[in-house]
This record gives sequence, C-alpha cells and structure tokens, in this order.
Amino acid sequence: MESLRHEDGAAEKHRAALASLFAAFALTGLKLAVGLYTNSLGILSEALHSGLDLLAAAMTLAAVRISARPADSRHPYGHGKVENLSALAETLLLFLTCFWVVYEGVQRLLGGVSPITPSLWGVAVMAVSMGIDINRVRVLRKVARQYRSQALEADALHFSTDILSSAVVLVGVLAVWLAAALNLPEPLYQVLAQADTVAALVVALLIFRASLRMAVESINTLMDSGSTKEQGAVVKAVRQVPGITAVRRIRLRNSGPQTFVDLTIGVEPGIRVRDGHKLAHDAEQAAAAILPGSDVTVHVEPLSSRSRKDENPFSLVQRTASEHGLAVHNVHVLRTGALFHIELHVELPGTQPFAEAYARVRPFEEDLRQALPGAEVVSHLEPEGAASALHAGAAVSVPLSELAWREVHAAVEKEPLVCDPHKFSTYELPEQGICISFHCGINGELSVVEVHNICVRLEKQLRVAVPLLGRIIIHMEPDAVSAEQQAD
Repeated sequence: MESLRHEDGAAEKHRAALASLFAAFALTGLKLAVGLYTNSLGILSEALHSGLDLLAAAMTLAAVRISARPADSRHPYGHGKVENLSALAETLLLFLTCFWVVYEGVQRLLGGVSPITPSLWGVAVMAVSMGIDINRVRVLRKVARQYRSQALEADALHFSTDILSSAVVLVGVLAVWLAAALNLPEPLYQVLAQADTVAALVVALLIFRASLRMAVESINTLMDSGSTKEQGAVVKAVRQVPGITAVRRIRLRNSGPQTFVDLTIGVEPGIRVRDGHKLAHDAEQAAAAILPGSDVTVHVEPLSSRSRKDENPFSLVQRTASEHGLAVHNVHVLRTGALFHIELHVELPGTQPFAEAYARVRPFEEDLRQALPGAEVVSHLEPEGAASALHAGAAVSVPLSELAWREVHAAVEKEPLVCDPHKFSTYELPEQGICISFHCGINGELSVVEVHNICVRLEKQLRVAVPLLGRIIIHMEPDAVSAEQQAD
C-alpha cells in the first residue's frame, strides 16, 4: 500500500513538473518576441526571468525523477536531497538575473537610452503571463503540500514572485503606452517613459528577495537543520507515553519528502526486553503521529524515574537543553531549602527574530520547572558563538597583565593566612571584559566561611587597584596541596 502511494505521488509530481516546464517554454518565447519588438527592458527582463524559469523547471523535473528512486546501498536515506540541490541551483540562476537587470536598468536611467516602443502587445503579454503563472502556482502548491516536495515548493514560491513581478512590469508598460496615447508634454512623457525601467528594477529586487529566502531554506535542509518546532512537538508526544521516563536526545533530518527521526528514550532498568521493545514501538508511533510517514529509530536506555528526580540540577539543565536542541552556558543554580533559582545563558542564531527565539526557549524553561517544581528560571538569550569568543593571553596587554599580577602579590601580602600566589592567567570575555584567575595557599584548618571572607577581601582590594578588571576567580588550596603543586 505504501509502495503504491509512493508511486502515485511520484507520477503526480512528475506531471506537475512537466506542466510547469511547458508553461515556462511558452512564456519565454512569447515575452522574448514582444520584448524585442517593443524594446521594453521590463518585458525583456521578464523574458530572461522566464528563460531561467525554463531551465529551473527542467532541473526540477529531473530532480523529481531522481528523488523518486528508492534507497540503495550508497544512498541509505534515499535520493530526496537532490530536490534541495535543485532549489539551491535555481536561486543561483535568479541571482544572475538580478545582476543583469540592475546593470541594464541603471545604464538606461543614467543615460536615457533605449526608449521602448509603446504597444498594447506588451500589456497583453504580461496579462497572459500572470494568468498562466496563477494557474501553475495553484497546481504546484497543491502537489507540493500533498507529497512534501521541496523542489515543487521552491517552484511554486518562484512562480508566485513571477505573478507580482509581472504585475509591476504590466504597470510600467501600461504607463508608457498611456503617455504616448495621451500626447502628454515632453517632460511628463520622459518621466512616464522611464516607468518601464523602474519596474524592471523593482522586479530585480523582488527576485533577489525570493531567491535569498529559497537559498537559506535549501542550505538549512542540506545541512540537516531540523525544525525546532517539530522537534519540540515530538519530544512532548513521546514523553506522554506511559513507561517512558525521559527523552534524552532527538535528531531530525529531511531527505526530500521523507523525515528521519533518531530518539533516545529512558525506561525503568528492571523491565523485560519485550516491554522495552513495546515502549520503543509506542515511541515510534507517537513520533509518527506528529510527523506522518517519518522513519523513526529509537534507542532505549535504562533510566529510573526516581533517579531522574534525584539528578544533579546542573546535569538536569544540560540534559534538558540537549533534548530541546539548545546550547546553554554560565549556568548558576542557587538553592534555598527545596526551592531552586536557576540562571543561565542560551545560545541562538544571531539572525533569528527575537520572538521566535523566545518561543523556542519557553518549552525548555517549562520542562525545567516541571522537573524541579517551584524552580525559578531566568534565561538570557544571546547569539551563537558569543561565549566562545575567548581571547587568552595575547588579548590582554602585557603591561596590564603585569600590573594585575603585581597587585595580586600586594593583596596577598596583606593577608597573613594566605601565601604562594601562582598559576596566574589573564583572558578576555565578551560580556565581562578583562578577567584574571590565580591559585593561593591557605591554612586548611579554616572554615569555608572564613576562606570565603578572605577571598572577598582580596577581590575588593584588586578591584580598587585595577578598576578595569571584570571577573576575578581565586582558587584557594590548603597549604600542603599548594606546596606540592609549587614543587611540581
């Protein structure tokens, strides 16, 4: 049954791609003929656009045929990625169109050359073009959504921009024809005569914007950037399966219309193999309910629900973040009795809209509150890579580093219970500026509170002496340990 549905889908995608190819061929010839007759840059740019559409439609047809091939030993995930490659190639062709149209349009605007011949033929061809594009966008979108074809979806997006660009060119050509038909004064006529060129530049802008969007989507799919929304929905569905104690990891990747899901779930350590297999099957069904037709692989690990509750809060934060596909750092956990106050930084794509990033982090925070009832979670969102921008040693000037080291020695000399400052290092953090760390020996018979108070005094002295310092980390060691390390 599944094989028959796959064959029907491949045949319907093939018919849609073939119809788009014939439409692109007809429009290219029609626009080229009328564009050369009227010398309209707007229509000629649309002819070039349609010519690239013709090439893109041929590429889509080939991609649909190849993607329909079943998986083999060299391509265990199938051939669906070829649809994404086809969509990416389309965007490169469209970028070339933009560059040519902008160059020619600027030349005409600055030089006032190549006036177009006023004609209703130009108006007619653009109206026909819009009608054909509206019909094929409707067909392509229907088939693309039904069979999750990214190649056809890219074609539909491509031709939907053609409708808008054709409308812009139609207005420009109509303005030129009206200027000639109404015998307008020369200054006003010259302004309206350039409407076609301005329309061509607007078309180039629309093409560039659509191409950039398609390129980003294609690259994300080729790089296996799974949807965080779908990932969160799968995690939520699998967690609701009775008997599953945790969802440790989830990975999503797409290959054409096929979605592959890798899951790691936790179950009670003492259950039988048969029961563990049943839970894995239930997890597959839950994931498939969110992503119909997906290929789900489940790995089962022993993890007691009791041990999950007793888990170290730092480990819990990192594991929960991993389940949601998030990277976190600077995790601080403050505990007052049975209540937790958790502060952390979450890394997200720097170009992602903040509203989307916030919506992505909220389920992660809710899962933390569910794992630690009553916990207060405070998250700081920052662009990816900000925390790794650490410049050690050379990033801090030598004079400043030497000054800080001298002040460390001076501060330590004022504390009779502290000795042997060593392992001094300086580095720079994007958010905290110049930071230092060092080790010291101290009387091991002192209490934690007493040692902490000494560290606070040392830090205050250093900040007064070197106001530029950001983070200060002081590692105290009992005298015996400090002496051993100094000897080493």
